[in-house]
Amino acid sequence: MKKANPILFALPFLLNSFFANAQKPGTINSAITPIEVKVNFEDEYAFVSKFSSYGFKTPEQIDLNRNATSIGFKNVYGFNIPADKNPIGFKWNNGDEETNEWRPQGIAGFQKGSKRYLIVTWYAIDASKIENVYNEFKGARISLVDISNMNNIKYRHILLVQEASNKIDTDLFDQDLPKYKQLKDFIPVTTHAGGVTCFAGKIYIADTNLGIRVFELNKIVGVESNPTEDSIGNNMGRICAFNYDYILPQSGYYKLPMATPFSSVEIGEGESSDDKIMWTGQYFTESEAKKENRTPKIYGFSINAQGILTNLVTRIIPKDKETDVVYGMQGVYREGNKTYMTITGTDNFDGSTARLLTYVDGADHATRYRWPHGAEDLYLEKIVDSQKKLIYENLWCLTEYETEKNNKDNRCVFAVKLSDYP
Repeated sequence: MKKANPILFALPFLLNSFFANAQKPGTINSAITPIEVKVNFEDEYAFVSKFSSYGFKTPEQIDLNRNATSIGFKNVYGFNIPADKNPIGFKWNNGDEETNEWRPQGIAGFQKGSKRYLIVTWYAIDASKIENVYNEFKGARISLVDISNMNNIKYRHILLVQEASNKIDTDLFDQDLPKYKQLKDFIPVTTHAGGVTCFAGKIYIADTNLGIRVFELNKIVGVESNPTEDSIGNNMGRICAFNYDYILPQSGYYKLPMATPFSSVEIGEGESSDDKIMWTGQYFTESEAKKENRTPKIYGFSINAQGILTNLVTRIIPKDKETDVVYGMQGVYREGNKTYMTITGTDNFDGSTARLLTYVDGADHATRYRWPHGAEDLYLEKIVDSQKKLIYENLWCLTEYETEKNNKDNRCVFAVKLSDYP
């Protein structure tokens, strides 16, 4: 039975600053703290290799069986992006707009030749979120979305799975799930999947209390659909995952207790465009932060060309005009000395009090922009020409809630030009 490697702290005296969080909200003296802390990766690639006999598929080989529409996305509940910003976007099909069994959270993307893709994470709802819904045993899934032609958007849901031996680790698997039929070899990935990013052929998913889960983009596996939706695993060589036709096995993870609770993750830049950093944000309500005597922070991890996190190098505490620090942080993107953040707003206000914040290091506070109700993660898509020259940048986001929440479609995926948000 493998054991997870511990985080190795290069500077032991930093422990107190990570876990005790001595600074109180409202008493921030410095927005940026240089840090040098090494992190370790728990490699589970041997588990992924067990699926080789079934054949691995790449994104372009996946049958995208659902259609999204770019019509009407601006009419969802609380969509308040000004018309002069010319947002682009789409709505899911009717079933995915309406479902109360899943909620979308994270967004990322990548390009393959002439194809442009988004990846969206969803977590399975339980009765504590929506009364009489007991779907959490299915864990988390991703949607692979082809946005190459915004007039013909297709997508497919893919279930995330992990090694069966992870079932006894409370950091990796929810021990209190509704009954389902567990077969051999693999189990659901029970995580909130609050954020996602892609880099070096890997998918990184933020796990609120664990850290970051890692998946290989080109290791998608076709499985037999289970119409009764009650079984997952291997039954004498026949593999199934509830009612899904594809699974994506977890190839490893980082346990990163210093950044709990994770709400988002995104690949951005450091001091130069060549300096790749994985940025993670923490979600706290104001009452939670004050009760726990903690301050919401953004952490930056250096990442090498192979997609391996090497060190935690930076801690940032952005400031907000109304609350000093940033509460309700749902999405984070950063490059140079500027941080972009989405924050939640009031649930029952149609005009939406959610906001996009832009914060320049050392400023007294962030700049606030109107942003749709239920907004979540951020992803920056860079559009380049054949000579790799930058044409423009799309800042993508998504909203999470099901139609029944306000008796109107709530969910959409949308993008604005980064240059419109100085």
